[in-house]
Amino acid sequence: LSDTTGILIISFFVNAVEGPSLMFYPRRHKAQAGEQLTFSIHAEEVENLMAAEIHLEFDNTAISVNAVIQGSFFINGQESIFSYDIGDGTISVLTSVVNSDAPSVGGTGVLAEIQVTLLGSSDATISFSGNEIFRDPDNNDFSINERVNGLITVE
Repeated sequence: LSDTTGILIISFFVNAVEGPSLMFYPRRHKAQAGEQLTFSIHAEEVENLMAAEIHLEFDNTAISVNAVIQGSFFINGQESIFSYDIGDGTISVLTSVVNSDAPSVGGTGVLAEIQVTLLGSSDATISFSGNEIFRDPDNNDFSINERVNGLITVE
């Protein structure tokens, strides 16, 4: 018989979302009716990102939007703009770097935070519409490989 008492360690890395992408973090909240939650919207594995246009859809009978707040990705030591519009079951966000010394960012970071309240006793989602846009410093669109929506499940 061979000796099986040795310990084998295997290191690995899981990259479930291939960038550049947009994703909610956390991907899922567990909540009860009336509970306020915060989702962060992350730009994942981007290069030369100057601006992002984000379009979200949700059931306004299931979720109430309390606030939309600028994330840290474009404001860490840079000049930036941030605007949003909350419609009937929609949220549109435009955020951009406006600093000519550092006209873009790279990596992974938070573009916006969305604070919501779960209104009812059923699960709810906040989804990207599919019309989101990433732009580089030359104002050219570049592709978003994946969009990962947010989910609220009732406890």
